[in-house]
Amino acid sequence: MTREILLFAEHHITQGHPVALVSITKTNGSSPASLGQLMAVLQDGSIKGTIGGGTTEYQVIQMAISAIQNREKIFEFNFNHAESGMVCGGGMSGFGHILGNENHLYIFGGGHVSQSLAKVASLTGFHVTIIEDRPELKDSFTNVQYIVSTAKDYHNHITISPFAYTVICTRGHQTDEDALKFCISQHPQYIGMIGSKSKVRTLFERVRSAGYTQDQLDSIYTPIGLNIASALPTEIAIAIMAEILIIKNKGTLEHKRNQQS
Repeated sequence: MTREILLFAEHHITQGHPVALVSITKTNGSSPASLGQLMAVLQDGSIKGTIGGGTTEYQVIQMAISAIQNREKIFEFNFNHAESGMVCGGGMSGFGHILGNENHLYIFGGGHVSQSLAKVASLTGFHVTIIEDRPELKDSFTNVQYIVSTAKDYHNHITISPFAYTVICTRGHQTDEDALKFCISQHPQYIGMIGSKSKVRTLFERVRSAGYTQDQLDSIYTPIGLNIASALPTEIAIAIMAEILIIKNKGTLEHKRNQQS
């Protein structure tokens, strides 16, 4: 059963879903849990395995869901079953380790800006996934996950976590539009797209006519990045990453020298 639980966790992590791996480290009395029992919990409350069932297992599942939502790394628990309303008595202790909730950046497109952005994102501790339909560009990247996919297969190859960040900088208007529609459907916490204001206006008109709402479009960061008055790929990448870090860290855009001491 342990192997099945670990495979379940691995499958969902690779699909972009964080998993809480719960382990029992101590039991006493007539607890229904056993030392070393494992249970994997997803954000939607789905589980694989058990730590004895009943009220305490339900409470641990709720703790796991909360930990995933709050991007915690570890949570601990210690239950007296009698106090929890269980007739078995005894108690159990353990912890949950949240896996797969690292900062993750999905970049649609494999051009020069994407190559620079992947490097900058990796330096800031992000796991990077490139989505591109040209396999020959794979060698332009290092230390990334490279997915070869066309838009019609995005849903078969990619599942984006609500904690993730996405950047759209493909080689054409149609591929940008396809990537944008997919990203909106995945509900990540950040969607950014490269493009001039005129390009964005035209693309948004097409996306809106396809049934997407103005609220959805208003959430897109485009034109992307901070205004650093540069057209160099590396500097554009830094401007994009700076914007992402402001979102991630809930920061504000201001010079530190202007802050009140």
